[in-house]
Amino acid sequence: MRILALDLGRRMGVAVGDSSLLGKGAPNVAAVTLRGMSAEKRVGYLADWLDKRATLSRPDLIVTESPMNPAASKSDNATIDQLGYYFCLHTLAALFEIKVEAVPVMAVRKHFCGVACAPPVRGHKRTQAEARMARKFINDAVLKRAILLGYLPEGSTDWDQANACSLWDYGCAKFARALPNELVMFGERA
Repeated sequence: MRILALDLGRRMGVAVGDSSLLGKGAPNVAAVTLRGMSAEKRVGYLADWLDKRATLSRPDLIVTESPMNPAASKSDNATIDQLGYYFCLHTLAALFEIKVEAVPVMAVRKHFCGVACAPPVRGHKRTQAEARMARKFINDAVLKRAILLGYLPEGSTDWDQANACSLWDYGCAKFARALPNELVMFGERA
């Protein structure tokens, strides 16, 4: 099963590969920058990009993170972008008859690196600085795991690509039911 994993955003992480690669190789990984354009142009660019990918090499499944609840968003622009990206993705997927799975980000992180979020702060609500550190903690954990599994090269610092790799890995395990050939725990091979 050919799986396309998208970490949608103004800098979109992309991982695409056959689920039979799980444990034997790495998906093709890239990042697509949608910054520096108006919201309409970003969605149009994404539509064009998806159209070309589906025409050249049609995936069997697209895996992406579930959209965040707009009520929880702190930015109107981020909400507008997110809704535009999801509308565009689902529209083109329907035209090409490609199944889309929007999965909870916490489930993906728990599957990929064993933790869904940073450890909680005891006794008070997180400050903005603590929230930033918590995001950095979980993004670093995902990045380290992607490097450990060989999806990204040693020394990579691209969180968007790492998130796309985690989505691809989750899609292979959950929807393609692919099993890795080799067990990798904490740097050592079992």
